[in-house]
Amino acid sequence: MIGSQRSYVNNVAGQLHVWHWHGTEPASPPLICLPPVPYGGCFFRTFASVLGGRVWSADLPGYGCSDALADLPTVAGYTEAIAPLLELMTQPAYLLGFHSGALVAIEMANRYPKQVSGLVLVDVPVFSGPEMKDIRASLTEPPDYRQQEDPMNSLFQSMVMSRLDTVPYERALNLFFDFVGSGEKRNAGFHAATSYDAQGHAERVSQPTLVIATNSSLRDGTLQAASWIPTATLVERADITMPAFELGADALAQLAREFME
Repeated sequence: MIGSQRSYVNNVAGQLHVWHWHGTEPASPPLICLPPVPYGGCFFRTFASVLGGRVWSADLPGYGCSDALADLPTVAGYTEAIAPLLELMTQPAYLLGFHSGALVAIEMANRYPKQVSGLVLVDVPVFSGPEMKDIRASLTEPPDYRQQEDPMNSLFQSMVMSRLDTVPYERALNLFFDFVGSGEKRNAGFHAATSYDAQGHAERVSQPTLVIATNSSLRDGTLQAASWIPTATLVERADITMPAFELGADALAQLAREFME
């Protein structure tokens, strides 16, 4: 597996920062991975290395090195900004979305059905309904680091030091910097997920879809999303725990590989 290559493509926001892993299986179908807020495309580095196929990802607008959207983030806005990735493909691509990235995958499949072969959705967030009002509000609040006592150290301890027995230090450190890199705008992207009609859009999906529910707080929403998608095959994997795309990279890669084949 060779290292990643990076480039920029133009989009509605300005420029989109793209990650590309060539892999060792050039005949494999192309896979576009859509990251969760607030991470960039390098979130999928471990997964791409294990998968061994052709993988593309990108920093969502406003995160990493991608230009931010002019307005409040929405799933539709993210989809329009990410769409240039489809133009890089020489054939229809599969989409893999995790957390908020799963909603972008759903929207992209509906908007560009001829360019999307199928979907792999892992841990789908569902924030609709009046019972989610308080959660929606809390998710979009800025972290306000100034009001926290030693916030960077507490995040470092939870995201790096507490994971050293399962995640290599260099990789954990990379994810930590990616997480805090957008500063006070860290949670802005959650506005997209919390304002999205997941059910209405999920019911329109026509491509084959693999929905994977891991051992996470999003399990119930993921099961709900799977029931809405007419073409969904649901797989529950209670053995995959956080951080899913690090500890569960091998299992997720195997599921995705089998589905795409």
